[in-house]
Amino acid sequence: MASSLVNGLTDLFKAQALGPFAAQTGESESSVLRGFETTTGTMLTGLASRLGQSGFGRQIFDLISSPANNTGVLDNVRSLVTAGPDRSSDSPGPRLLSMLFGGQQSAIGEAIGRASGLRGSSVASMLSMAAPLLLGWLGRRVRDGGMDVSKLTGFLSQEAAGVRGALPAEVRNLVGGETRDEYATVPPVAAGVVRERSNRWLWPLLLGLLILALLIWWFARRPHAGPAEVATTATDLVTRHLPNNVDLRLPTGRMEDNLLAFIQSPRPVDDTTWFDFDRLLFDTNSATLQPSSQEQLHNVAEILKAYPNVHVKIGGYTDNTGDPNANLRLSQQRADSVKQELTGLGVSADRMEAQGYGDQHPVADNSTEEGRQKNRRISLRVTQK
Repeated sequence: MASSLVNGLTDLFKAQALGPFAAQTGESESSVLRGFETTTGTMLTGLASRLGQSGFGRQIFDLISSPANNTGVLDNVRSLVTAGPDRSSDSPGPRLLSMLFGGQQSAIGEAIGRASGLRGSSVASMLSMAAPLLLGWLGRRVRDGGMDVSKLTGFLSQEAAGVRGALPAEVRNLVGGETRDEYATVPPVAAGVVRERSNRWLWPLLLGLLILALLIWWFARRPHAGPAEVATTATDLVTRHLPNNVDLRLPTGRMEDNLLAFIQSPRPVDDTTWFDFDRLLFDTNSATLQPSSQEQLHNVAEILKAYPNVHVKIGGYTDNTGDPNANLRLSQQRADSVKQELTGLGVSADRMEAQGYGDQHPVADNSTEEGRQKNRRISLRVTQK
């Protein structure tokens, strides 16, 4: 792969840990080496594909610059093999994987395994090992090169440019690094028509009618439209100091700020006080969280970690479009996905309960698109202070 980062890490792994890792997992050295190169390329591509999201560059820079990021691991890569994967959600390695892949980590691991010929358990161990190595390498680069957020994001984008095309297509599609051509969004049959480059006026008209028909068909059959919540842009930020000496920059008067105020207040918990996430996005008709959701999830996780006695319930809701049973399943899956993400960010799973309510408890009129959009939501309620 045309990347000094991926090549450097692969050479480091090959020199210090290839043999021990292959022996421990029972995999061939050629498959392990191919898998490691694909794994590091996948993480780099995942980083670069998310740099355009608001605040993501700063989050990555802070993670790399954190005292918990051990750059010394580069001098003893073999220790990561003998120690086994670090599953502590407070460690920077698992946090990086959660930020990059979210609920898709298993699917990405399976795709890497198919591409490199490794078993799923071996890829999981490799991801757990490659993440701290990547962070350590970037930590040294930031320190020795005097990088700030801007320079780091520029470096990552440049490095990823030489990696995307070398990744297996299945992996590239999952991490969002696929390079699309001008026909990528056209249905296959219509794409063949466009590529003929005919000058006849009839073909553009037919193509437009085909696309319109497909859109009408899709909107008519979907059981549940759109993401669960609407992403909104927060402009007014305030710093909140938490009891564990963490300072959070929160949007004033929004979900996280209101949740924190409730926890800090003497108000008792009740069954009616819910806080609606306002910056979570899911893929359509899916429980897969989009990477832009990480900022709000991170804020909520930090608040909950600062107040370890607090327990919460996560509620998933849909509008009343489509099959009620399908909506109920989707709402449960989305609530579970949010719980899983918060667990990955360091909140103990036994402090959280997730329940899907489907189209129950609407907060707006389902007869309008605006109302349905408000009803598609994820909410959180404090059940214990």
